[in-house]
Amino acid sequence: MGLAIALFAGTLVCSAGCRAWPSSVASWRSDFVEGSDTQHILGPLARQLPTGDDPLTRGARYSEAGQRRVTAARNLFDAKKYPEALKSYKAIAKKYPESIVGEEAWFQIGECHFAMGEYPAAQDAYDTLFVDYPSTKYVADTSRRMFTIAKTWLEVTDPVGQSQIKTVSQENEIEGPEPVSSSSSPSAKYGLIPNFFDKSRPMLDTKGRARNALKSIWLNDPTGPLADDALMLTASFYLRRNNYVEADRYYEILRDEYPDSPHLEDAYVLGSHVKQMSYRGPFYDGTSLVSATNLKERTLQLFPASEDRQQIRKDLQRLHLLEAQRAWSRVDFYRRKDNPRAVAIQCMQVITEFPETRYAEQARSEIRRINPSVVRGLPGVAEFMQSLPPVSESGPETLEALPSDSSVKSVSASGSRSPVTRL
Repeated sequence: MGLAIALFAGTLVCSAGCRAWPSSVASWRSDFVEGSDTQHILGPLARQLPTGDDPLTRGARYSEAGQRRVTAARNLFDAKKYPEALKSYKAIAKKYPESIVGEEAWFQIGECHFAMGEYPAAQDAYDTLFVDYPSTKYVADTSRRMFTIAKTWLEVTDPVGQSQIKTVSQENEIEGPEPVSSSSSPSAKYGLIPNFFDKSRPMLDTKGRARNALKSIWLNDPTGPLADDALMLTASFYLRRNNYVEADRYYEILRDEYPDSPHLEDAYVLGSHVKQMSYRGPFYDGTSLVSATNLKERTLQLFPASEDRQQIRKDLQRLHLLEAQRAWSRVDFYRRKDNPRAVAIQCMQVITEFPETRYAEQARSEIRRINPSVVRGLPGVAEFMQSLPPVSESGPETLEALPSDSSVKSVSASGSRSPVTRL
């Protein structure tokens, strides 16, 4: 009973004391720093939500002179006096760093450069905005600008070459200037020639700067409507240049991170294509061959109405022959090493796993030449050799073998329509 009374009394004392805290805390806070009230601090989500409040009305941080400076800069931009507006916004960004007004200034700096056709400077301003204000409310507008810049520099209209790009949210096509023909700019065409005259392009490495712009989109706005478009455009860029390893990497990111993307089917079809094209032959690593087979089978499963279904089935048949060729290459390797026991084991694998191919027929001929006494002691080999039918009873017609020095053909090699033709 006594303990309960003591606890009750302590609670009353604490309540009385707590009621006296706000005035003292407010006094201490006002003496600490002007404008440090936490009620005006916004989190990442709140910063991106549309609000009707002007940044100048939030808090008491900005003097009347500062407000007049921001208003004047806005008026200059609205009047399309971009050089004067650019100068004003640069001064504001320097005067008010890490503030709402500074955030607006950096975005408007990029907008001024973009309006004047100075795309490299615009990209630099947008990158600064992303770095200094990672939760900027201008993320969607900045991503659209970066995407337009990248398309202009890459001289394409969209990732898959069918029509002007549609976003995931089915918005209107991205606005911006039409891509310039590569023949009009040698520096853009060859890359190593410096550009001293065209302000719409970087001095060097136009394509590299374009890829950086696309990367900035899906890194800084991963949930935005252009993130998957940026990945698709990047992958297609590498595919056009036969850089299948890099193309495969971006198609894989798109498949894993954006399962609801309208580009998903293309990411599977073209992704399986670049995996197949990455295979260099039977004397190299065969991981890409297995991955291509798995991905094509998964494509048939996920997209039963795909227009590429027939071609994918033909590709799977070719991949099966390539796997048989790899198995036969091991037979040939041990034969040159004069190792009949290893040859017998490898021939068994070819005959068992690829019985309908011509490589299996060659393996049967090869294993019959081996003296049974040489393979004595190998489990199952002698019995397997005895079970082989005579030469005249070799079985049904076999699939044609691939040329021993054949390179991997394009997916479109035997089809009237292929994923590559849509790029």
